[in-house]
Amino acid sequence: MAGPLGDKTVPARHSSVRSKYKSGNFSGSVFLISAEGQVLNLPIPTNSSLDPLNWTKMKQARAFLALYVFCITGNVLMQGPTYLLDAFRNQFSEAQKPFRIENVVSAPKLFMGIGAFIWIPLSLAIGRRPVFLLCNVILFLFTILAASARTFHQLLISICFQGLAQGAGTSLVFLMVIDITFIHQRPQAIAMLWCVVGSITSTLLATIPRAIKPTTTWRIFHYSWAIPALLSLLLAFFFYPETYFIRPPVAFNGRILVQSATEKVRIYEDWEEVPGGKALPETPNQRPWIRDLKFRGITWGGWKAMRGCYSQVLGCLVNPLIFWVALLNACVLASMLSISETYVEILKNPRYNLSRNACALIHMAGAIGALVAYPVSGCLTASVTCRLTIRNHGVRDAEHYLPAFILPIITGIVNIVIYGVAAEYKWHYMWIYFAYGLSVFTFISLSTANILWVTEAFPRWAAPALVVISGGSNIASFGISFGIMPWIRSQGQANADIEIGVLIAVIGLVAVPIAFWGKDLRQHIHERWGTSQLGALRPQ
Repeated sequence: MAGPLGDKTVPARHSSVRSKYKSGNFSGSVFLISAEGQVLNLPIPTNSSLDPLNWTKMKQARAFLALYVFCITGNVLMQGPTYLLDAFRNQFSEAQKPFRIENVVSAPKLFMGIGAFIWIPLSLAIGRRPVFLLCNVILFLFTILAASARTFHQLLISICFQGLAQGAGTSLVFLMVIDITFIHQRPQAIAMLWCVVGSITSTLLATIPRAIKPTTTWRIFHYSWAIPALLSLLLAFFFYPETYFIRPPVAFNGRILVQSATEKVRIYEDWEEVPGGKALPETPNQRPWIRDLKFRGITWGGWKAMRGCYSQVLGCLVNPLIFWVALLNACVLASMLSISETYVEILKNPRYNLSRNACALIHMAGAIGALVAYPVSGCLTASVTCRLTIRNHGVRDAEHYLPAFILPIITGIVNIVIYGVAAEYKWHYMWIYFAYGLSVFTFISLSTANILWVTEAFPRWAAPALVVISGGSNIASFGISFGIMPWIRSQGQANADIEIGVLIAVIGLVAVPIAFWGKDLRQHIHERWGTSQLGALRPQ
């Protein structure tokens, strides 16, 4: 759980205003560490009871619990049908044209991508809490409908709507994490969410073949997971208040500090200079628990922010500093699909002759990979960026997050090459398990780096950038799923996987010139196309 980093962190309002802060005026750069070596708590929390940065640790923990349960439930419901295909075939023996039984595994990926294109922009208009609750309602209702489906088409539609809801679990939830954490806490908070969700999901998936037999009904799976879906809905309603909060100007030491939608701080000498003037004092007239359960209506940005987000999605697609991340993500997803679509058949062949239950235990390797990813993608990233910030006179540039890409690029190459060679030349099956665990490690580490990079490098485009990275990844995964098996059949497992490894290496090398020239290019993009703040975390 994200929290203050011991005694090294202090509220930004307790630090002297230094001229050195001017070095952090570039968008994507922020003055984060004082001359005394203290990490500042940015954004600056206000005195408002609605400010999520004022939450107690217990309240923050409850909010994270709601996010974890939602993501875990959605992930299991999305990946579980992989082990139910035989049961589906037994139940729905009639022709399913133009669909196939396997579409219950691939189609939800498409809808998860579509979900990212819906939920993030919608949250800019009506807030995080209503959208989060809506996704929970959809997930619960369509889990019940999937369990009671009488035809294959009813089942497929229900699972696709589950995917639509789970689209928030790979996109919107990270904006929600950003809402309730300080800048220096975000690497660990984002990594923790990926790692905890990934490890628990993998552990649960390993148990499905033991609980659901191909000759028995598959409905018990959906009925059973309707209970966690209902729990997730209740937790979202009671434990996750609205976190979309526009911070008013703060008076400090005879000056006024104003925080923009991109979390930059501007300093004014007098209230008359502040755009909009002095904010009215908050007049609470309700108990805190009642206020937390309420909906606040249309946000400051409103529907204009939602429309603006879609136009900025197109800008992100042609932004080279975002597009290369999307390409790298697509290549890593191709490597994961190469493994996930072939490992069962490989482990069942006469060379290994492993049972269905033993094949499912490969997810335990994934759980280990997810757990190992946290100290690397969370703790190590936070430590490295802190050291680079200190060397940069206390200013954290977005480029300080680029070292977080190094290890996942290396492990991404290693895991897919090992898998391809091991499968082709029939190495010991533990190499297959090892490659799978390393692929999960790669995915989580890379996903954490992706989110940190796009949100910190382009704070004015943070929301549309997440739409592109998350939504685009899931849609790409759906498209790649149709081409990965023909590719393997034409090239062979080893050759195809080595080619994927080469693609990851080539695209990963783009990070080198970005590290040297990225800041100038980033500022040029901001100066020419980054005037609008409608796609920021909190447009105003």
